[in-house]
Amino acid sequence: GEVIKLTDVKDFSLSLWLIFVICVCYYAAVFPFIGLGKVFFIEKFRFSPQEASAINSIVYIISAPMSPVFGLLVDKVGKNIIWVLCAVVATLGSHILLAFTFWNPWIAMCLLGVAYSLLACALWPMVAFVVPEHQLGTAYGFMQSIQNLGLAVIAIAAGMILDTRGYLFLELFFSACICLSLIAVVVLYFVNHLTGGDLNWSAKKRAKLQKAAASEAEEQERLRQKNEDDLAKLLPKADAFSLRNKYLSKLGAQVSLPGVQLKTRIM
Repeated sequence: GEVIKLTDVKDFSLSLWLIFVICVCYYAAVFPFIGLGKVFFIEKFRFSPQEASAINSIVYIISAPMSPVFGLLVDKVGKNIIWVLCAVVATLGSHILLAFTFWNPWIAMCLLGVAYSLLACALWPMVAFVVPEHQLGTAYGFMQSIQNLGLAVIAIAAGMILDTRGYLFLELFFSACICLSLIAVVVLYFVNHLTGGDLNWSAKKRAKLQKAAASEAEEQERLRQKNEDDLAKLLPKADAFSLRNKYLSKLGAQVSLPGVQLKTRIM
């Protein structure tokens, strides 16, 4: 098997680093917002504390049933980059609605819940497409580490912006994070296209190529086995007499040729 080393991170492809950027920038505009959202809904939309808590939790409530549905959809259709693009655009639309309109915020928050569920189902599986199997755990661990570091920094920045500039500038800040994520998605699309990657393949194409690769591996194994069998036929077969002589020679005995009396000497 392959040796796993922490220095594997230097071998990560550009596509994987773009996935990291998408992950950090996207979640930076979701989790800190939900953490500060209750007061936002109370101040801007004049919600009661109970109503603000309810709407602030709707993202996770929607995610619970929708994540398995979107996961099945992504597995059936493929096209992961397109799904990620849709999720990022929907999230950007949600933040714009919350920042610049007084529309019922339930619309924007439900849209955010759907987009959040879709992105998780389409983004995280892409790591397995661009990383060798022996580096998969390292890649996911590094991705989680970068995400947590980004969330820590963004949460501090969001609190400072809220204290000094208010919720409008905070929403602009979150929208800017989503825009960075959107740029990374577009760049990932072209990098994947130019390098012949499989991140945006359809599920049917991916299954077809995987089946062809499996058939090729089976054919190579069959040829290897056949070569071994042919080689075994060319080698002389050891009879009982030669095996006995080989054994006695290891004991330090004097062995005779076939048809000659065997004389042994105790060493």
